[in-house]
Amino acid sequence: METPGTAQVVPPEAEQPSRFFFAVLSGVLFFAAYAPVTIGNKMIDALIYLVTYNGSYLAVEEIITIIVISIPPVKKALDYVKQMANSR
Repeated sequence: METPGTAQVVPPEAEQPSRFFFAVLSGVLFFAAYAPVTIGNKMIDALIYLVTYNGSYLAVEEIITIIVISIPPVKKALDYVKQMANSR
């Protein structure tokens, strides 16, 4: 249980599955009509397109994020912020 006045730090990779799910869900609900349709069922084609599109840009974003947070000055700054957050 979280004590009052403390913040729980959630790593970015923990948010990715829900972000991916809701990006695909909103695409199916709101943007499926604009997805390119080639063969077969329009909803299945839209779902495949949306999973591929959202998965590709989220994977690239995750790789870039991992590279950036691995840079020593950035890592040191993040450790300092975590230390400050935990000391309060």
